[in-house]
Amino acid sequence: MSQGASGAVSSEPHQHRRCLARLPPRHAAAHLLTRPRARRPPAVQPPAAPPAPAVPMKVVADGTLAYAFEYPAATASGRQLPLVFSRRPERYSSAAPLTADARQRIVCELADLIDAVTVSLTVGPPSGILKAKPPGEWRAEEVAQAVLIDRSTARITTGQRISLNSVETAAAELRGDDGTPYFVFEHVSQGSPTLRALSRETYRHALAVTAVRPGLDGTPFLYTLNMSCPQDLWEDVQPGFVQGVALLPPGPSYVAPDQDPWRFF
Repeated sequence: MSQGASGAVSSEPHQHRRCLARLPPRHAAAHLLTRPRARRPPAVQPPAAPPAPAVPMKVVADGTLAYAFEYPAATASGRQLPLVFSRRPERYSSAAPLTADARQRIVCELADLIDAVTVSLTVGPPSGILKAKPPGEWRAEEVAQAVLIDRSTARITTGQRISLNSVETAAAELRGDDGTPYFVFEHVSQGSPTLRALSRETYRHALAVTAVRPGLDGTPFLYTLNMSCPQDLWEDVQPGFVQGVALLPPGPSYVAPDQDPWRFF
């Protein structure tokens, strides 16, 4: 009940109930059902999560072999990665071989000795099952296995080289206006004790991307960027590993991998 300006007490709710009492039961129920319902307050939306901070990146570009790649200068949590050149960019003919057959060669490498993070770019011709197929028919898993076997020095009793890496994922994609094929694969291998982990049971996690470019005679060459770190650092470093390698258009200083193979300077 409420009191008006004249001091009289109004009885609208009581009058409404009396009117309902005089209605037949069916009409009274219909009247109650058609009464407007009280509006619910709007639901409060939770605040949107802030975007993840961008990982600072640095760039290495080389016109001799016409490539460029990005590598992280810090982890996702903000920890600095003091990566320094252990091998500066050089031509394929003078680069250090990964194995005795000298197919895959390290044309550029950076390392953080404290955190055991490495970034390397290797170049080499295809091997194994890839030699019998044109690049358009290569599957991502085949490229991953061929590259990792070429990087390995492990052999079985027959002398055949084997890979000690376990490929976790592998995918193929086309990039650029010319549809250059790229093969991205994640792999894990057993590592050696480091300053971070002195245990004998250590593992390294890596992300690699392989691009394909023809040499002078049309033979395809594999450009593989491999970024690896200890397993316990993977979640913090992996966001900076996804950028990968990109082939640049050959410029005036470009030297194909199979050009002047005798040249060591």
